[in-house]
Amino acid sequence: MVQKPKSSDFWIQTAAGAAVGPMRVVAAAALALASCDRLVAASPATGYRTLAPGALTVVSADRSADDPIQRGPLVEVTEGQKALAWTPRRAPSNSTFVERSSQLEYPRDIWCLEFAFKPPRRLDVDIPEEGLRMRRETIWYLVYRVKNVGGRRVVQDADAEGNPDPASRREETFQQPIRFLPHFVLESREGLGSAEGLTSYRGYLDRVVPSAMETIRRREDPARPLLDSAAISATPLEPGEERWGVAIWEAVDPRIDSFSIYVRGLTNAIRWRKKPGEAIGPEDPPGGHVEQVLESLRLDFWRPGDDRDGGRIQIGFRGMFERMTLGGRILSALNWPAYAAAQPTAGLRRLGLEWNDEGLREPAGEGPFPSYLPLVRVLQKLAATKDPTTRSQAARELFGDLGVESLEQLAKAAAGPVDPVADATRRAALAEMQLSPEALQAQPLESLATIARFLEESPDEGGRRLRAGAIFGTSAARLDWLARAVITARTLAALESSPADPAAIVKLDARAAFESVAALVGAAPEDAREGLLLGLFGPQGPNLFQEAMAVPEGVDHSWVFRYERPAGGW
Repeated sequence: MVQKPKSSDFWIQTAAGAAVGPMRVVAAAALALASCDRLVAASPATGYRTLAPGALTVVSADRSADDPIQRGPLVEVTEGQKALAWTPRRAPSNSTFVERSSQLEYPRDIWCLEFAFKPPRRLDVDIPEEGLRMRRETIWYLVYRVKNVGGRRVVQDADAEGNPDPASRREETFQQPIRFLPHFVLESREGLGSAEGLTSYRGYLDRVVPSAMETIRRREDPARPLLDSAAISATPLEPGEERWGVAIWEAVDPRIDSFSIYVRGLTNAIRWRKKPGEAIGPEDPPGGHVEQVLESLRLDFWRPGDDRDGGRIQIGFRGMFERMTLGGRILSALNWPAYAAAQPTAGLRRLGLEWNDEGLREPAGEGPFPSYLPLVRVLQKLAATKDPTTRSQAARELFGDLGVESLEQLAKAAAGPVDPVADATRRAALAEMQLSPEALQAQPLESLATIARFLEESPDEGGRRLRAGAIFGTSAARLDWLARAVITARTLAALESSPADPAAIVKLDARAAFESVAALVGAAPEDAREGLLLGLFGPQGPNLFQEAMAVPEGVDHSWVFRYERPAGGW
């Protein structure tokens, strides 16, 4: 018996609801292709794909007024030859050699390319390896266009005596071929795990991946030539000429939600400064203590969704990452009591601790682990509480049942019976702290505080992890959990010290939560704002808050000068 094929295998439904057979499907497909051919024929003569409105974001050439004329001191004189400074009696004080070097002008011809881009996308491609093998990898790429729109310079006429006349100073444009030498860096400071804190730097350089270019071109526009970073720089751009290129990044962490792309090479605008922390001597060669940097274009993006669904990457704005990070920290803290079944702020009050207690502050700097110092303060307070009932109640309020279990498990792991090899390793690690398993059994809270303080002082992450593992074994991660619980309790206590409405904030998204907290910080006395930010967010809070508030929403790009190291040194 021949079974009749299912209708879904051989029939499709037309828009009018009529069923058509296989041959008519072929005919319909042919008509569709013909329609596509008519659309292509109706497109511009170039044959390039017509982009929808808003698909391409155009960044005009930077026209900063101070780029064509740089002003600044000649530090080799003002600092290196400062012993020659003197005050004349009959001449103007600014006519001396050193004073005349304090504010010089450096006119330059400045050019800047117009830059246009589509939001970055992700794509799975095959990349060749050794041994004639291919590996499948997800790349991130940015399709962009650069255009030579000319440059500008400042000119001035001479006066009757032949000297430059500042009153006649004006700006004029010029045209010349420009070679685009691209340098793309994709960066993220997003903390992607609970052990990474508020920020965790990741950076990726643009790569040349020849095997991916054809796949990208077919996806974006089969008719348009797309050049990688090597090919696009092969010859200069003539005046008015434009080229399309692709920047590609490999092995990008798929968990990243917020990131920035820095593009260098679009302009020859430059800044320079004395290298931080260096002193200039009278015999030092010129330029030896000065570092220079080209201007870069910063583009910000964010990607809703998770690392599995990919998520369409959207254009963000300067300060968006900081706002979402700080707002997310507040929401995480507000949800902590329900998660841990705890009353953190009540536990702090029972121990006599306030959110602005110096002992609850983390040290400055960034690291992949939460600071143990606030936990040390709490453990010391618990150990000093003589009444067992009060001590137990404070621990349960602060940490919840899971936290109390973690304290008990850590004490057991550090002092309980283990095999001889593990015991020898444990005793050697404890001996560095002048402790032993027997001391832990006698004074568990005091001993845990000593261990946490010692681990905090480990010079590197690896040493901290090895020592913790030697003492606590597989329970070492519980120490990090307890440290985060104390920091979260401090955040909640700082929030409660302000006229905030936690019940209303917890219903918001991260950006709206930040706006609520920003209003609270703005309403606080000026001399108390930094302390409040430290209590809410820790040592990174003030800087992140400043960056979040520096640029209003809606600014989708910015021109920046990025030195290789911060002004304060490393």
